[in-house]
Amino acid sequence: METNSLLSNDLFQGVLERLPELGLCTGSIYQYERAFARIRCFFETEEMSSYTETMHERFIEHVEECYQKGQYGRSRRNHLRRAAFILRDYAASGSVAWPKYSGLAVPRGPEAEEFLLLYSEFLCDLRQRGKSSNTIQSSRNIIRQFLMFLENSGYHNLSTVPPASVPLFFRHLLATYQSTSIRTVASHVRSFLTYAEDEPRLVRAVPSRCVRKNPIVPILSEEENSALKRLLQTDMVSLRDNAIITLALRTGLRAIDIVNMKLSDIEWIHESIVIPQVKTRKPFRIPLTVDVGNALSRYILEERPQADSRHVFLRLQAPFRPLSGHSPCYAIVRKAFHQAGIRLGSERKGIHLIRHSVASRLLAKGVAVTTIASMLGHANKTSTEVYLSTDNNRLRECALNLAGIPLSCGGLK
Repeated sequence: METNSLLSNDLFQGVLERLPELGLCTGSIYQYERAFARIRCFFETEEMSSYTETMHERFIEHVEECYQKGQYGRSRRNHLRRAAFILRDYAASGSVAWPKYSGLAVPRGPEAEEFLLLYSEFLCDLRQRGKSSNTIQSSRNIIRQFLMFLENSGYHNLSTVPPASVPLFFRHLLATYQSTSIRTVASHVRSFLTYAEDEPRLVRAVPSRCVRKNPIVPILSEEENSALKRLLQTDMVSLRDNAIITLALRTGLRAIDIVNMKLSDIEWIHESIVIPQVKTRKPFRIPLTVDVGNALSRYILEERPQADSRHVFLRLQAPFRPLSGHSPCYAIVRKAFHQAGIRLGSERKGIHLIRHSVASRLLAKGVAVTTIASMLGHANKTSTEVYLSTDNNRLRECALNLAGIPLSCGGLK
């Protein structure tokens, strides 16, 4: 059953209040509280605003992927999965039960032999082509749903599927997906069918005109930007967190590129940083400005733990492993925003908000969109054009002047 509960404090607090009904001790409840916090952090990092069955499956797949990579042990994997199932049922019914969570399984996939083989080979092809983990995860979820839809429609190999069944799948998704998300689904399905078919019979049936999401990008106001910079001048922020936020404010780098930065990427003599961007797979050179250089050197010399890792940013507590993924940066920025009194919200969080603000400031100073696209690591400049919505002065110039246009009361009806 599809749920649609907002990711609010009430949802998490409500399920915690129900846990004593399962006979759990205080220590176990505390462990589930930590698990729910991890689940919430995952959803917020993925910019998910509601708890749905689809989102639940994405988290289960994420946990399984971490387990397969050795990042989670069996105990943590099972604990997080159980917590996710408890939360899902509470979101759907307002109650929890214990026995049904034994023997948790990975989300069901296609059963037809040909579908299973194609599914596995396509995901393997994505890995061999160097696609990011986020792209592979999205493809895994979407193609699994597509093949299961075909199976439920009575088909067990692509050669027997009529082209008319493809648009029916997209209509099916509209019950749970936003219309602006169908564009992403179409891209993944088109890629899969192109890989699977010798003759693009089904590829041509994939919708080619999908609604494109053109959001008004949230940014930091001048007052909020100043408040954040004032905070960085105090000792309320660790040297590591100070360096990460300063780097983001100056360069607009993605969180994943920041946490992947190596000590060898900092060219002190040439006053630059050279990193291979994870998303574009291209090397990118950034000027090492005075403020970024000072923040990095203070952290490396005074606070960074002595460890064998060549990554710049490490955990502050043992074991001193490198930061990984988007979550650490999200938590660091969220804490800083709270300390600086910056308003948080579903669209105002993490490194992405700082990244948006950097692009907006550059645009306001008259920097060309192509230059900003290069700086932000956008392969296509159209990805950068969404920041045009943040330039109020340019938008005012686009407004029509009504002077000289006669209007009557009747014309205003």
